[in-house]
Amino acid sequence: MLYGKIKGVDKKVSKIILGNDSQRKYSKAIKLWDHYFDKGGNTLDNSIYYKEGLLETFLGNWIKSRKIEKEIVVISKAGNEQTQPKDISYFIKKTLDRLKLDFLDIFILHHDNENIPPGEFVDVLNEQVNLGLIKSFGASNWRRARFEKSIIWSKKNNKIPFAILNNNLSLAKMKHPLWGDCVSSNSEEYLNFLSINNQTHFSWSSQARGFFIEDNLLRKISRRKFHTYLRNCFLSKENLERKNRAKKLSKDYNCSINDIALAWVLSQNFPSYAIIGSKKINQLNFSLNSINIKLNEKEIKWLNLSL
Repeated sequence: MLYGKIKGVDKKVSKIILGNDSQRKYSKAIKLWDHYFDKGGNTLDNSIYYKEGLLETFLGNWIKSRKIEKEIVVISKAGNEQTQPKDISYFIKKTLDRLKLDFLDIFILHHDNENIPPGEFVDVLNEQVNLGLIKSFGASNWRRARFEKSIIWSKKNNKIPFAILNNNLSLAKMKHPLWGDCVSSNSEEYLNFLSINNQTHFSWSSQARGFFIEDNLLRKISRRKFHTYLRNCFLSKENLERKNRAKKLSKDYNCSINDIALAWVLSQNFPSYAIIGSKKINQLNFSLNSINIKLNEKEIKWLNLSL
């Protein structure tokens, strides 16, 4: 496993983060989590909304049963486009109750309410850090100018800034948003900002929802309903060329196309982490192979059509 360090969190943080938005049964969830932990993974991405909070309850029970509170890094996300700063303490209390934990390692605002000055969110999150209820915090689906404004405000007012940006980042650029307010960091402007500021980034949909997996007949049949959705989001001439280049490079590295695409996220010149949505152990193993691949700067640019 690859690890990084997040400011405020006194544990190592695995670069491949396991997303918890799809498990339905505790008996199946713990098998996946046990395997992930055995492979060195220790960071799990949650939201108070996933399965109406059931998955946070599952996760809390698993952590307690394995007695690994000091080793696991728990992320929880909450908030939408109407969220007010005063709502944050409620979100955190609710998720801590479900997880049966004294504090969250990382809390991330799930969406952005652009009607609220960013400093108001930062101010309330600093209060939660001072209370010992969270160790670090981040923002998801924030536009570059607004996120940068929050950093400037934090420095000016001597506040802890957002440690993490949690936008989409995958080798395949979103042609159309997956939902209304989602934001991708895969633009020249955003990538330059992340690089210049050495900004830690957690990518959701880091594998572009399976865009880089080679299809076979069985897969095409099983994913028929998903194809229209996938096509609307990611199918473009440019992304097909990115996939073609990843295929060429995969032969040099003797790996899958998806390994190259996920390694592209992990190999950025800023602290880049990838959230994956594996539902089964074989899917998890398929993604974990990417940690064995380190792309150089020329390959990163070439894959993204910058060369």
